[in-house]
Amino acid sequence: MDDTGSNTFLLFSDVHFNPFTDASLVPKLAASDESAWKAIFSSSSQMTYPAYGEDSNYTLFESTLDNMAAQAGNVKTILYPGDILCHNFGKLYATLTGDTSQSGLNAFIQKTVQFFTQEVDNRFPTATVLVANGNIDSALDSIGSRPGDPYLGLTTASIAQTFFNNDADRLAFASTYSQNGSYAVEPDGPTGLKYIVLNDNLWADQYVAPGAGMEELSWFASELADSAQNSQKAYVVGHIPTGINTAAVVSNYEQTGKITYTGNLDDSYNNAFTALESAYSATIAATFTGHLHNDDFRLMGDGSGTTELTRIAPGVSPVFDSNPGYQVYTYDPESYSLLDETTYNLNLQSSTPTWGEEYNYAETYGQSLATPQAWQAVYTSILTNPVSLAAYVAYQNQDATSQNPITAANALIYLLAPGFTTSAAFNAAAAALAG
Repeated sequence: MDDTGSNTFLLFSDVHFNPFTDASLVPKLAASDESAWKAIFSSSSQMTYPAYGEDSNYTLFESTLDNMAAQAGNVKTILYPGDILCHNFGKLYATLTGDTSQSGLNAFIQKTVQFFTQEVDNRFPTATVLVANGNIDSALDSIGSRPGDPYLGLTTASIAQTFFNNDADRLAFASTYSQNGSYAVEPDGPTGLKYIVLNDNLWADQYVAPGAGMEELSWFASELADSAQNSQKAYVVGHIPTGINTAAVVSNYEQTGKITYTGNLDDSYNNAFTALESAYSATIAATFTGHLHNDDFRLMGDGSGTTELTRIAPGVSPVFDSNPGYQVYTYDPESYSLLDETTYNLNLQSSTPTWGEEYNYAETYGQSLATPQAWQAVYTSILTNPVSLAAYVAYQNQDATSQNPITAANALIYLLAPGFTTSAAFNAAAAALAG
């Protein structure tokens, strides 16, 4: 992989950094400035990698950053589709410190995010890092940060100062992120690529914020219209992908024997988002999300065929039994179309886990990432070619083969997920194939 930084960027997600792994260190962490945290973590006797079912500890976080820097240390851009905090962050803080106050939790969240941003910046001091709000990134134990969540105000300054390289981008980020968790920036100016970073937690099926959700959708539409008018390309970054909530659909199938759509996003927002992405497919070069912790994709269409691609980043945290992973992308510097990607993973099944290249997209599937026709060709190959299918299944959770949830019984659900991202399309395809 070319690591010169030219026409490449990094994609990593869902670290879910857990500062509570060594409970004996937590009081000292709470009493210390974040600048002292690295030395405190380094003093721990618990330095092994986390097991499947656990979030990222200090060892895994540092190892991931070090390997990314070794593979692509000169990239100019890093995309991070969300979830900095570990699961059950607030409960763990209260239990291990005895402090049940909101102010104490807020201070610890702020230091955790400052530590996270500084550690990333230490490896990539000149990169612009586009970070989305994850569904766990909240000070109120909600589905992401809705307007008024202290998390947004607590993290604005550290993200702005550390992840952006000029005052214009910092202002563009802070002015909207601090209010609702979304923002748009143009690091290379209005003639370059625009990054539209969504807080799509507002559209989540488990928690829909009608007012804020509609405002977010309207803002997204206006940013796309602005880019289209200026003949500008855009990368869209969010946290939660379109389409089915695979675990929920599989669970219902196991109980009822029926394959019925349940979405990651509320159905009306899922449909509206899909329609916008299709309508502005000439403007949007690609969309990136996380949340699933799996290396996956979603194809969106306007009814006549595939028009837009969402790449779903592998997660770093192995909490859902996948191996840690990240990706390095290459793109065309004129059209900003994606060309290729290489995925790196850490095999936790090994007695001595080491980072290594898992696969290269073009070599594996025989296609680039540049066009809707190529995306559809890869999906068709997965559905019809046993070699492509085996690769897709293995790589979906970064080669954690002993943990793979795909079985002969539920494989149809997993294979429909990438290509049918609305309830109507999914249910029609499932009914046709089941019949």
